[in-house]
Amino acid sequence: MRIVKRLIPATLFGRALLTLIFTFGLFSVITFWVIVSYALAPVAQRSASDLASIMVLSARTLSQLPPALREDYRARLGREYQIRLTDERPLVDPNHFFFPYLRQVTLALEERLGHPIEVVTSVANSDRWFWVALDTGGETIWTGFPRSRVETRPIEGLSVIIGVAVALIFGTAAILAGRITEPLNRLSAAAEQVALGHSPSTLSENGPKELAQLARQFNATSRQIRELIANRTMLLAGISHDLRTPLTRLRLAVEMLPRTVTPTLAARMERDIDEMNALITQAVEFGKTLGAGNPEDVDLTALITDLVGGRPDIIWQRGRPCPYRVDALALRRIVGNLLENALRYSEDLVEIHLDCQAPTPVIFVLDRGPGIPGPEREAVFRPYYRLEGSRNRMTGGTGLGLAVARQLALANQMELRLDARRGGGTAASVRLPPRAAELAPLRTAAIVDDPPGGA
Repeated sequence: MRIVKRLIPATLFGRALLTLIFTFGLFSVITFWVIVSYALAPVAQRSASDLASIMVLSARTLSQLPPALREDYRARLGREYQIRLTDERPLVDPNHFFFPYLRQVTLALEERLGHPIEVVTSVANSDRWFWVALDTGGETIWTGFPRSRVETRPIEGLSVIIGVAVALIFGTAAILAGRITEPLNRLSAAAEQVALGHSPSTLSENGPKELAQLARQFNATSRQIRELIANRTMLLAGISHDLRTPLTRLRLAVEMLPRTVTPTLAARMERDIDEMNALITQAVEFGKTLGAGNPEDVDLTALITDLVGGRPDIIWQRGRPCPYRVDALALRRIVGNLLENALRYSEDLVEIHLDCQAPTPVIFVLDRGPGIPGPEREAVFRPYYRLEGSRNRMTGGTGLGLAVARQLALANQMELRLDARRGGGTAASVRLPPRAAELAPLRTAAIVDDPPGGA
């Protein structure tokens, strides 16, 4: 059972095929046993009994005929009954020949003769003969009949039955599985589109009752998600508008403060206002639908160079041009957020590398910060989640940068990973989508070495 499960894939078609193999196979075995036991076996026994009677009677009759009539009797017996009588032992063929009917003939002859017999075979004129030595009152007569006399072909018949059964099993499994997998594949594709931030088209609600109900529920859920996102965006936009109005008034009030106010206090108030404005902007951006953008041909080397901007705290060695078709705006935001996060926590220079030789380009952002524990590497992608528990901007951000980067990566079929870097720190990598628009296989390495050329 385990071997069969390993050979047959764990798909809906495989499960249906496995079920049909066991059900049809068991039914076929029982049917075959019933037909053989209640129909074929009795007919074969009666036929073998008649053949044995004819063989014994023919041999005894021949021994009682005068020599002048024996040849004519042999010719007539061979022509009408396909039975040959000879005084000489036939040339025995040593090769084994499978013929189930022969067992019945042997039992019938032994019952009539009252002692065990030996059946030998020979080949004459491309036909196989079966011979028995019969003792007829001191004279031994070899009595034989050809294979063609019994027009049954069990091997061929069994092969036809097995072939038809296999064809029916596979055909039925394909039809049953196809009727179920087709709507499920459409549902899976639509669910993937929802996960990537798209709005899939409405699924057909026709077909079997269960699948139609599933499609109906998915359509309703998809509509609720779209409405929820739209309401969230509208709510955040309204909150942003309502908050920025008093912020603008506060900024004007700070600028109109008398000159007797300490400049340090005024500058701190302006920084607080800018920080609140930045927080509102990030929250609104995260609340928007971060869907897939429009891919365009860009030079990844030039894009990273523009992001680095010659900052001395980032190590970046510009190499050869690396043209690729990707959503440049989304990639800039992802890499930019990773750089900002690395610069905030790194105790040394931040490194960025581009591997353009891989099957799909990979961008690495390496830092020498405290690192991220293994169980936390997925949690940090959640909105507002921070390893540092406070909301102090001096010790970290708001916890939205990595969440925005993850949503953009998922929407544009990019793979964003955070791994431990050898020697301490974090190695963030962004693997771009393949040109065939298929998701690249996830890597399983938990510790990432520095890419070639890294410090």
